[in-house]
Amino acid sequence: MNVRKILVTTDLSKYSLAGLEYASEIGLSYGSKLYFLYVADEHPLKQASNGADVTGRSAIQRAEDQAQKRLEEFVRRCVAPDIQLIQVVRVGNPVDEIRRFAEQQGVDVIVIATHGWTGLKHVLMGSVAERVVRHSSIPVLSVKPLALRENFVHEEDIESELHLR
Repeated sequence: MNVRKILVTTDLSKYSLAGLEYASEIGLSYGSKLYFLYVADEHPLKQASNGADVTGRSAIQRAEDQAQKRLEEFVRRCVAPDIQLIQVVRVGNPVDEIRRFAEQQGVDVIVIATHGWTGLKHVLMGSVAERVVRHSSIPVLSVKPLALRENFVHEEDIESELHLR
């Protein structure tokens, strides 16, 4: 197996850094290129507050420029300077844009961190990671951040809470 290109997704949250940790370790082993993709889930084709029509390429370009600034700031604040990343920004539906970018670039693996949402929040918010895993033809490594793994409920916890012991 040769992993030349790795796509790491980010939503600019601390949770997404877990995916970057895994991807950078894998990348070191294989000498891979790391793409760090942020998809701004914003619809730039809206009416401005003054009623001016902001449809078209200029609105999309403004949305991409704002997203690029947010990504650069996130990388500056949160990513170690020795990690070599190719920063990429897209505007649109995160699932579609992640799949499209991965296919266009010939990515060998997608690394995506989960938020660990369950229950109603998961139903209402959906899961980008889950949909990427389900619909991608490219292998996907789904990473649960350490903070979420440490809070995982164990059988002993349930027994204790229910006073079964």
